[in-house]
Amino acid sequence: MKRKEENRGLLYVLLGAIAFSLGGLFVKLIPWAPICTNAGRCIFSSLMIYFYIRFSGHQIKVNKTVITGAVFVAAMLVCYVASMKMTTAANAIVLEYTAPIFIIIFEALLFHKKPSKLDLIVCVIVFIGILIVVNDGSKGGSMIGNMVALLSGVFYAFTIMLNDFEAGDSLSSVLFGHMLTVLIGLPFIFKETDFSMNTLLLVAALGIFQAGAGYTLLTVGLKKCSALSGSLVASIEPVLNPILVALFYGEYVGMKAIIGAIIVIGSIAVYNIIRMKR
Repeated sequence: MKRKEENRGLLYVLLGAIAFSLGGLFVKLIPWAPICTNAGRCIFSSLMIYFYIRFSGHQIKVNKTVITGAVFVAAMLVCYVASMKMTTAANAIVLEYTAPIFIIIFEALLFHKKPSKLDLIVCVIVFIGILIVVNDGSKGGSMIGNMVALLSGVFYAFTIMLNDFEAGDSLSSVLFGHMLTVLIGLPFIFKETDFSMNTLLLVAALGIFQAGAGYTLLTVGLKKCSALSGSLVASIEPVLNPILVALFYGEYVGMKAIIGAIIVIGSIAVYNIIRMKR
């Protein structure tokens, strides 16, 4: 039964990752500033997550840990959209998916979990991959955008670990994080000039499918499986995301970024496989 529950959790994470992979393309197509795009999508995603919580009978919690988690979620949301606007989708998503490495670091610092030799080796390899990605000189890349994307990886790590903290509740933190993002960006939306039907539909789709369904599936799935195995399955997003952007938006990356991405994603995938086998 425990194995069935874990497999179900991994399936939810997989579906959530597929929903997430739509984010890069939609963010590129929406002609709004990052803070407005983020707030717009979170209007819809907040409603989606709230209705799921009510339908599932989950009890919303409000405490210091949940609110702190909400701040991390909001920061991750802002950094994700900003990096997608500032650098290539491939760079943004690959650097965000360094989250498992930050999980290793935070587990050592917060839970005094001593990193193994394997942990340290993978950290070094991923760091090398990051350096290659951020130093890619291809058109469309941005050093600042790359740094913001890496920062989103830090906050993404905390988002994955929300259930590991005492009194934490990931669903409540995700809901409040999306609502906080709306409050931050709503005043800026009224300064936008493009409110065409196409733009509004893209914002709605981004909120309902990519953010709403994606974060709900991810959060529910991670409650049924380990953070590391969940992050492995979720690594399908950095593969699908830039492919969709390349096919439908025409954005391509340089060879350096591709090599760096292979190093980052490949080493994390191998690391998680070894961990699960152990």
